[in-house]
Amino acid sequence: MLLGSEILLSRPELKELQLKRLRETLERIISSVPFYTEALAATARRDLKSSEQITDLPFTTKSDLRNNYPLGFLAVKQNEVLRIHASSGTRGKPTIAAYTDGDLRIWAELCARSLETAGVRPGDVLQNCYGYGLFTGGLGLHQGAEALGATVIPSSSGRSQHQLMLMQDFQTRVLCCTPSYALTLALFIEEKKVDRAKLKLEIGIFGAEPWSQECREQIEQR
Repeated sequence: MLLGSEILLSRPELKELQLKRLRETLERIISSVPFYTEALAATARRDLKSSEQITDLPFTTKSDLRNNYPLGFLAVKQNEVLRIHASSGTRGKPTIAAYTDGDLRIWAELCARSLETAGVRPGDVLQNCYGYGLFTGGLGLHQGAEALGATVIPSSSGRSQHQLMLMQDFQTRVLCCTPSYALTLALFIEEKKVDRAKLKLEIGIFGAEPWSQECREQIEQR
């Protein structure tokens, strides 16, 4: 994996590449996914003149994903699937994300590039407090950090006293978690009157839930 390398394309070259990949994607799903065979039957996919024409294509809705549970959207053979992730299914059947080997490699590289952009570097200690399991966030950041060359502590969520111990003992530089849990940890650290000199936190990767600018400012201040 080459991180930090650049392939510079002109704007026309980029648009041509986008159009080529859009056509390839449409051809693949129309020929292999019954839902899209029907949904895109009227689309003149071979006549796409620009990538902007993606707006002429119909949307795939959350209901479509639920109605084709569990693997109705697979565009590969099931034995090519290496991992299954899913939503919580709070409104019925969960929506499924199935990953091939290629998907996992691309996902890891994208996460690695995102972490690198945020300032994470090889050798950094990254404490991953996102949930593992069916939720995609924990494992995605985990693989991305390893691909980047960071040291990962897969601590998952909860157990604030344990999280604090790991931060101190392993000199965690990067914290990954939801914004609300970042605030929970900050308040816990304040309550325990922890010597801030014992913490080396510098970078926070927060997400997976809505949060306000006020919340962001509170996390930065604390």
